[in-house]
Amino acid sequence: MNGKQYNWLVSAIAIVATLALLAGGQMVWQRFAVAQPLDKLFQGVDGVAKASWEEGKKDDVVQIYISLENVNNLQKTYSAINDGAKRILGTKPFKITIEDKRTPELEQFYYNVHYHIQEAVVTGNFAVMAERVQKQAAEAGVTAKIIVEAKVVYLQLAKDGGQMYVVVPR
Repeated sequence: MNGKQYNWLVSAIAIVATLALLAGGQMVWQRFAVAQPLDKLFQGVDGVAKASWEEGKKDDVVQIYISLENVNNLQKTYSAINDGAKRILGTKPFKITIEDKRTPELEQFYYNVHYHIQEAVVTGNFAVMAERVQKQAAEAGVTAKIIVEAKVVYLQLAKDGGQMYVVVPR
């Protein structure tokens, strides 16, 4: 009887030790393979004032929050963040949320021109969209920069110290 009790005790200790080792390994991997590289990535991107991220449960989407300030080229900044996150997170899904210094006036301007952007996404007539947005921007005293990529339209708006950055999927 002592031999059987000893085997159960050894087995239970081995299982607990294995689970503890696996959990510890997961925590170390999370810290050195994901957390530190993401933090380093965000610090190295031009225009990123502050960055944070939240990892949900096992199959949830990683939420990435980026505060942008004085961005020269939204396309380069966003692409650097997106490509770096893909490289670090691999197949894990993520969503980037941009925080900026938008003002009510910039938000209203965006609401006035977003119809032109959505129409161009559907029709592909980006030259007309850019012309219309630039015309309305000049009338409103807003500085607008539009960049069109194969899968995304980037819109940078600025006026009186306020800044608004919008990424529209195509």
